[in-house]
Amino acid sequence: MKKNDATVSSLDWITYSSYVDGPCWMKYVDDNKFLDELSIPGTHDSGTCSVDNDTEPQSSQVKCQQDYIPTQLLEGIRYFDIRLGKGNDPGICHGDFYLFKKDGYYLHLSDVIGYFKTFLSENPREALIMLASRGNDEATDESVTTAFAKVLDDNPKLFYTSSRVPTLGEVRGKIVLLRRFGLDGDSVSGHTWGLDLTEWDNKIAAHTDSSSMCLVQDAQGFEAAGETGDKEPYCTKVYAQDKYKLTGTDKLSWVDNALKETTGRTRNEVDVEDDNGAKEKVLERCWSINYTSCTGLSHGGNPFTSARVVNEHLYKSPYINPSGIEDTKSDYLKHIGIIASDFVDAALARSIYQRNYDTEHKQTASYYLPYYLPTRMRMTYGDSLSDASFQDGKTVGEGHFRLADSSNALNATASGHAFAIEYVDVDALGNETVTGLQGFVPIDIDPRALTPHFEGLEGLKVGEDVRAKIAASLEGKLETDACTDQLEFAHDANGAPGTAMAKGEAFAAGTYWVRVKGLLGDAAQNYTLATDGAASFTVTTSGNAGDTGNGTGGGNGNDAATDSADKNGKGNKSKDSGEKLAGTGDGSGIAAGLAAAAVATTVTGAAMLANDRENAGDDSE
Repeated sequence: MKKNDATVSSLDWITYSSYVDGPCWMKYVDDNKFLDELSIPGTHDSGTCSVDNDTEPQSSQVKCQQDYIPTQLLEGIRYFDIRLGKGNDPGICHGDFYLFKKDGYYLHLSDVIGYFKTFLSENPREALIMLASRGNDEATDESVTTAFAKVLDDNPKLFYTSSRVPTLGEVRGKIVLLRRFGLDGDSVSGHTWGLDLTEWDNKIAAHTDSSSMCLVQDAQGFEAAGETGDKEPYCTKVYAQDKYKLTGTDKLSWVDNALKETTGRTRNEVDVEDDNGAKEKVLERCWSINYTSCTGLSHGGNPFTSARVVNEHLYKSPYINPSGIEDTKSDYLKHIGIIASDFVDAALARSIYQRNYDTEHKQTASYYLPYYLPTRMRMTYGDSLSDASFQDGKTVGEGHFRLADSSNALNATASGHAFAIEYVDVDALGNETVTGLQGFVPIDIDPRALTPHFEGLEGLKVGEDVRAKIAASLEGKLETDACTDQLEFAHDANGAPGTAMAKGEAFAAGTYWVRVKGLLGDAAQNYTLATDGAASFTVTTSGNAGDTGNGTGGGNGNDAATDSADKNGKGNKSKDSGEKLAGTGDGSGIAAGLAAAAVATTVTGAAMLANDRENAGDDSE
C-alpha cells in the first residue's frame, strides 16, 4: 500500500508520558509466575492511533488509541490486539479501515513484528502477547494463514505457539501467540499456531449474562514444555468479557463483574488423558481477558467518549488502584488478568502492571531514578519547577520536581546556584509520593517579562496634573510582589516619541507619549520589560472637552496612529516592541491554532460525554 496523500497531524506523535519502569516492568516479576497469574495492561485495536488520516478521536468511530504501538510498548502495554487485512504482508485494519504509521505510510504486519522485535531486543526480560485476528472480509483464512506462516518461518525463535499457558520465565524475549483466525491452505502444516480462540465471536455473541465472563476456550492435552521438548499435560481455560455495543455507562457493570470474577476464581485439578488413555492430574490455568472498550454508537457516542467514562471509572476502581485498602487479603489485591482498553495512557497502564510488584521492588525501584535527574534546569521567576526546562534529563511519569527545602519562589539573583530538589510521583488518583529521585541541581532563573498597559489617557486637560492621572498596569507580575513602573513622558515627533520632557515641565495642548522607562521596588530585579509599551495621548484646552486622547502605541491604542507613524518612516514603539522575544520552535500562529483546536475538540468531546451519560438509562443495542 502506498503512502496516503494527506498529511497526518496527530499531536500524540510529539509527546507522551512514560514511567521509568514502563519499558521494563516485567524484569521485576518472578520467573515462576504463570502469565494467567499476572495483571497485564493491553490495548483494544492496538494500531488505531491513525485511521485513514482520521486523527480526531472526538469525531471518529474507528480511532481507539491515542498512541502508536512503539509508544504503547514504552508505557508498559504488553497485550496487543492486531487485526489483519488483505495482502501478502497484510495491512493492519479496523474493519474496512486501514491504519497508518507516524510517517503516513500504511501499517503492515511486518511493521508490527518489527516494532516487537526491536523492543524485545532492547528489553529481553519482557514478554509480549499478540492476539491475531482476521480483520475484514478482504482477508481470508487462507491469506492470513499464509502470511503468518511466513512470519513464523522468518522468526523461528520469536514466538511461543503452544496452547499451554507458560510461565514468564519461559517466554521472556518472546511473543505469545493467541489466534482468532481459522487455519486454511498449504501453510498450515509444519507449524504450531498458538492458543486457538477462533470461537471467540460466536461464544461472546451468545453470552448475555453481564454478571459472568464467557468461557471462550477450554483446551486440554499434552504439549512440549521447556527446552527438553518433553510433553506435559495442560488445561487452559480462557474467559473473556467483550461486549462492545454499549454506552460507556452501560459497560461499567460488565467490566466490574469481570474484575470480581477474575480475582475470586479458584483453579482446580483436572484429569487430562493422553493418546493411550492414561490420565494425569494437572492444575488448570484460567486466563481472563477483560475488554473495557465499547462503541457507544447506539446513543450517538464513539470509542473516545465511551472510554472517557470507562477509564475514569477504572482509575477509581479498587481493583485498579487499591490504595488505602486495609485488608491485605482482599480480592482487590489479587491479579486481574489482561485489561484491554481504548485510549490507554501511561497512568492507566502503570496502575495495572504495578500490581505485579512485590514489596521489595516498590522499595528499590527508586534506585533507577537518578538517571532521570536533570544536570541543569531553567525556569522563569515565579514559575514552579514543574514548568522548568531540563538539560540532560527528563520527567518520569505524571509527577513533578519541587524544592526539597521550600516551596518559595526562587529569586532571579540566585540564578545559576545549585538547589536541592526532589521528585514527587503522582498516581492516577492524584495521590503524591516523594520518591528517591533527589539531588542538587543548578537552576537558571530568568526574569519574568512584563507588558505595560496604560490607563487614564482619555480626557486630559491643560493645567491638570497629567502625570498623576496616567498609570500603567504590569501584566504578568505576581500579586505578592511590590514592583511598580517608572514612567517617562515625551513630546510627539510626527507620530513617534520625541524629546523626553523635563520632570516639572508643564503640558500644553497637543499630543504626547508615555512609556515605561524602568521598574522600581524590591522585586524589580526579578522582572524585565517585554516592551516599553509607548502610547500616545492628547491634552486639550478646558474649552474643548470633546477632544479626548486616543491612547495609541505599542500594545495599546488604535491603528490610525500606527499607520501614521509607518508613513513617516518612524516607529512608535521601543526597539524591542513588536518583535518575538524568544523563539518558540513552532511559531505563534501554530501555537494559537493548536490552542483553538484543543478548545473546539474539548467542547465537542464534552457534549458527547454528556449525551452518553444522559442516555445511560436507555436500552443498549
